[in-house]
Amino acid sequence: MNDSKIQVIEKPDWVSWDEIHNVLWEAHRQNREKGMNMRLPAMSGDELCVFIGGRGKMYVAMDDEKVIGTLALIIKEGKQWFNRGRYGYACLGAVLPEYSGKGVFRALYDKIEAEAIRMQLPIITRDTHESNVRMLKISKQEGYRFVSYKACKDHFNIVRAKWLNDCPFPSWYIKTRFVFSKIFVKARYRMDSQKGKVKRFGI
Repeated sequence: MNDSKIQVIEKPDWVSWDEIHNVLWEAHRQNREKGMNMRLPAMSGDELCVFIGGRGKMYVAMDDEKVIGTLALIIKEGKQWFNRGRYGYACLGAVLPEYSGKGVFRALYDKIEAEAIRMQLPIITRDTHESNVRMLKISKQEGYRFVSYKACKDHFNIVRAKWLNDCPFPSWYIKTRFVFSKIFVKARYRMDSQKGKVKRFGI
């Protein structure tokens, strides 16, 4: 990070979940203005506490005693082709706009990747709104591959994965699985533009 005063730590008890919510809400303001409404960043402090629970860890970037960024690592059990067994799920990533471009998100990500490696997790996944071009581009630069397409309540997400050891699949296979996933989801779901909801239909 460019600012030596900023540090990334696991959320201490004196940082409230409401503070985490406030950072997420403010950091995703621009996304909401563009019509990218995502469930996790809109969670209340109490909902965030329950969501994290004992399944993972929340990390915060601190400027002195001010929370300026967040990122969580959730431990899950997967059943899809790319995440069978135990894996890490990175979510609730946010950096306050005034701290953007200072390497804060990179520092948060480095922290959870180091923790995932320490826990011997083989893979980390992330998913985000298909219209969030900036985050999709950043995740590619960080070594993530597009692996699946997903229908959510009011939008579609792209799921990305990063293997922390050697990737067991060739690039052509990963790309092919992603393309077929998108075709399959698009054949089953459509966006109802009047209601702003994703509806299932077809096969």
